[in-house]
Amino acid sequence: MSKKAKSKKSGGDFKKQLVIGFGVVVGIAALYLAATDDAGGGKKRNSSGRGSRANSYVNDRYFVSDVTSYSAGNFTAAASPFFDRWTYGDVSYGLDGVGIRGEGMIGFAGALQRCEEVDANLEGGAVPPSYDIRTELPSCTGGPVVDSQNCSSSYAVAASTALAARFCYHDQEKYGDTKLSAQQIVSCDKKSQGCAGGGIDSVWAYVEKKGLYPESCIPFTGAKSAQCKTDCEPSKKLKATSHCLMSGAKNIKREMWNRGPVVAPMLLKDDFLVYKSGVYTPTDNANQQYGGDGQPITIAVAIMGWGRSEGANYWLVKNSWGTSWGEEGYARVALGAIREESIIVGAAATEEAIAEAAAKAEVEAKRKDELKKERAERDARIKERESARAAEQAEKAAAEEDLDFEDDEELDLDDTEGDEKKGEEKDDAE
Repeated sequence: MSKKAKSKKSGGDFKKQLVIGFGVVVGIAALYLAATDDAGGGKKRNSSGRGSRANSYVNDRYFVSDVTSYSAGNFTAAASPFFDRWTYGDVSYGLDGVGIRGEGMIGFAGALQRCEEVDANLEGGAVPPSYDIRTELPSCTGGPVVDSQNCSSSYAVAASTALAARFCYHDQEKYGDTKLSAQQIVSCDKKSQGCAGGGIDSVWAYVEKKGLYPESCIPFTGAKSAQCKTDCEPSKKLKATSHCLMSGAKNIKREMWNRGPVVAPMLLKDDFLVYKSGVYTPTDNANQQYGGDGQPITIAVAIMGWGRSEGANYWLVKNSWGTSWGEEGYARVALGAIREESIIVGAAATEEAIAEAAAKAEVEAKRKDELKKERAERDARIKERESARAAEQAEKAAAEEDLDFEDDEELDLDDTEGDEKKGEEKDDAE
């Protein structure tokens, strides 16, 4: 073979190898982008738990780094052991099913009611600019932070936490360090869906009717099977007297300052999954998470305080993703990052609250009796007017009949006179 032919073949092989090498590089880059789903830059394409990102990991280091960058110094992000090996598909399944069940029927009879705008039993005046139940009333936190594992039980955890703390607010000596069973709700409340979620509002109907045992009676096991069974005496249970919907930061703070923690719904965005510290505000690149039904995922948190940091007002919330997440299981979230128009307030059934509820029930019963009496009197007046009107119409009808009879008599008389006149004219003619 000539040198020229060998040179030509060598050049062709080099070009072929170059093309193959370029293709390999492109393939590797494509696989990388598919794995990270563009988490390293730009707005993420799909955060619903469906499509290509469903298999991407929540703790992806490039995503975590980007969240910290996008937060503009407001908060920092970090991989959380709670979400170790979790994909966005796991998020879609494991945190779905929580929401406000009666949101479309607020104010209707038998449905979720709004809290009274003005409560004479609450102290007036300004509330403090900052408040942290962990330092102000450390025995009234409702117990340690719960690790809900792969169980969408935030609705149960937040309710049991808030109720326990509210009993402690009433009497720290008697109810200090009270921790109530969220697992009881998960295992026993037939109107909830256990680890598949439940109503942030409707769960209180169960708490009001059945009450909650202490945590020690039915410990939290999360997604693991737990029977609705305990050897504890029913007398150990604590109940709520009522629940209502509250809105407005000022109202929420005053309620908490006087009576204790409340429950808040929070729309779940992907950057909150890797929140570590600081004041959380959803970043411009944050994506709402969606469940398998295509609806936005909501979680429930207990509001345990409020404050201000570097010019940002925040709520202190207690989550249920374990102490390795966030600020030892807590988070400071900016005002507006939770649904402040849909706060659920549950009233602890303390002796004082029971007496107050009884007094309200008595007032309500008296009001109903008065309304019933007023309706009866109104119906009697209407019936009396109808009877009088009927009598008047009957009298009028009778008078009209007499008038017709008189007209008939006059007509007959006229006819008689006419006949007599005709008779006289006949006689004159004869």
